[in-house]
Amino acid sequence: MAQPTEQGPGAASVLLFLFSLFLLASPFAGWWMQLPAPWYVVYLLWLLIIGLSAWLAGRARRHAN
Repeated sequence: MAQPTEQGPGAASVLLFLFSLFLLASPFAGWWMQLPAPWYVVYLLWLLIIGLSAWLAGRARRHAN
C-alpha cells in the first residue's frame, strides 16, 4: 500500500494562484461580473484571496517548525 506523501507549501500556493486566476481572469469572471451584484463584490473576492494566502502562510510556518 502506498504511503500518503505530504505536499509542501509550494503546492498550496500554486493551487491558490490557479483559484485566483479562475475567479478573476477566466470566462467565468465575465459571467459573474455581469450579475447585478453590489460594488464591493470584487473587494470581497480579493479579501478571500488574501485571507487564504495568510492562512496558507501560517500553515507553512507551522509546518516548517
